Amino acid sequence: MVSAEPQSIYGYQIRKPFEGEDKFFKSRPEVGGMAAEDGKIVLNPYSVLKEQEKMQVAKNEAIRLWMRDNKTEIPFNVTKDQSKAFSGTEYGSNPQALKETIVARILTGDKSAMATADQRLAANKIMEKITQSTQKPTISQSIMSAMGMKQK
Repeated sequence: MVSAEPQSIYGYQIRKPFEGEDKFFKSRPEVGGMAAEDGKIVLNPYSVLKEQEKMQVAKNEAIRLWMRDNKTEIPFNVTKDQSKAFSGTEYGSNPQALKETIVARILTGDKSAMATADQRLAANKIMEKITQSTQKPTISQSIMSAMGMKQK
C-alpha cells in the first residue's frame, strides 16, 4: 500500500518519533510536531489533528528546519502580544526560534502567529528563497546546465 503522505517536504524527511520524543508527544497531544535536532520532521502520533492539518504542521516544521539550516536572518521585531502568547512555551526563551515559528506559522496560515504586515512581508520573502533553493530544475534547465549554457 502506498502512503498518501509525503515522505519529505522541501527536502526534509518525515520520520516516526524516537522513544523520548514519543513520551513527550504522549504528554503533550496539543503539540502537532517538531523540527527535530537531527534535521527531520516528526509528527505527533497522539495529536487529534486531521490529516490536512498534520501536513500543514509538517510544512511548518520543514520551513523551520530550512531557516535553521540556512541561518536565516529574520528582519522583524516580535510584538508584545506575540511575546506574551509564546511565553512559557519552547519559544518563549529563544528569540530566534520564536521568529522562526512566527514565519512558519504565517506561511502555513496559522492564525496563532498574530502577524503584522511587516512580518508577512518578511515571511513571503523567506518563502521565495525556500522555493528557489528547493525547486527542481526543469528539463530544459538541466540540459542547458549540462551543456554549460546559461539561462537568459
